[in-house]
Amino acid sequence: MTPRVVVALLLQTLRLRGDVDVADLRRHWAALDPAGLAALLQYEGCVLWVHQRLRELQLLELAPPPFAGWLTAQARRLTARNLLVDAQRDALVRILNELQVPHVLLKGAARRLLTRIYPYVGARATSDVDVLVPQEAARPTWVHLQTVGFVPTPDPARRYEGHFHLPPLENGKAVAVELHTSTSKFVPAPIAWRRLHDNARVVACRGGPTRVPSATELLWGAVTHAPIPYPAAFRMRYFHDATVGWAAGPEVDWGEINRRLASPEVPNDGLTRRWLGTAAQLCGSARGEPALGTLPHLDLGRALNWRLAVFRLVGDSERGATGSVWGRQPLSRGRRLLIDEATRVELHLPHTPPRHVAALHRPGRRVAAAAARLCYRGWRMLHNGFGPAVPPHGTDS
Repeated sequence: MTPRVVVALLLQTLRLRGDVDVADLRRHWAALDPAGLAALLQYEGCVLWVHQRLRELQLLELAPPPFAGWLTAQARRLTARNLLVDAQRDALVRILNELQVPHVLLKGAARRLLTRIYPYVGARATSDVDVLVPQEAARPTWVHLQTVGFVPTPDPARRYEGHFHLPPLENGKAVAVELHTSTSKFVPAPIAWRRLHDNARVVACRGGPTRVPSATELLWGAVTHAPIPYPAAFRMRYFHDATVGWAAGPEVDWGEINRRLASPEVPNDGLTRRWLGTAAQLCGSARGEPALGTLPHLDLGRALNWRLAVFRLVGDSERGATGSVWGRQPLSRGRRLLIDEATRVELHLPHTPPRHVAALHRPGRRVAAAAARLCYRGWRMLHNGFGPAVPPHGTDS
């Protein structure tokens, strides 16, 4: 089974909108060649998403047993980690309620309380607990938490001076807590509080009542959390967060999203629109939102096709049915370079990040990036014809 067929199967399985031909999916999952797929899912950060989707469509038992076993084990490990985050969130909410500190949970800590409202919103690994509090309450609350077992992480470089969240706090439970005064360095604290608190949804957790952002703010949080303009922003883990917004549909104020796209909150309006368009494509949205106009998108199928081909190179962590090793190994520099530079080609970004990044001064780094681009361009010509790619409207070339 070629990478192209595997990627098409993966995208059809994950698509949230539109009709699903389960019989066709069953045939293809039963015939799956899983070479490189485990490494791809780990890189993309979509193990839980794929596992939940396969279980709900009753496809998991049809996949090759080594892959199905690996996927189930990884899903259990990530689920256990998420439960630790949930427990830390509940404990924090209980403390904030006792202190009568108004708050709004952010990111994964918030999304995991919405699993009964939005499909697959909890199918994402979460690492810490982020919470927004009024600016005037942030420092006193941060100090109080240190009297009940939390300690701040070291900050010798003073990274958090003037930052929109205070230094992370830890209490020995392997899950950090971050108190935010804003969601971005471009958004003043009073505006951030008004945005998220005034339209928040009141929900309950084991720590008591709390608030989570509206559908509009959840989607916008996904947009600003993706590390645009870096290639890593175009991984499935970041698109997962945005598909929740697309699935929410009428609950999203698309006009407000469109206004913010023209603000300093996003580093590149055109590139961010392309990111949103790719999220819509992944979700299976048959139409764009009128307020956003026509959204360009990355050819996600082609991007994943290349990434899977890279992970199938000799030396991958999966080595077939005999002596198979289904485990996580660090992504080699060479493979990361091949993946990143291919994404840069598709997005028409310059070679590597800006030169002022010190790590790029090592000899040969830019030569290696150029070689990686040549590899990808050659592969693309073999698979997609010889026509030159035209930069999409609104992106930097």
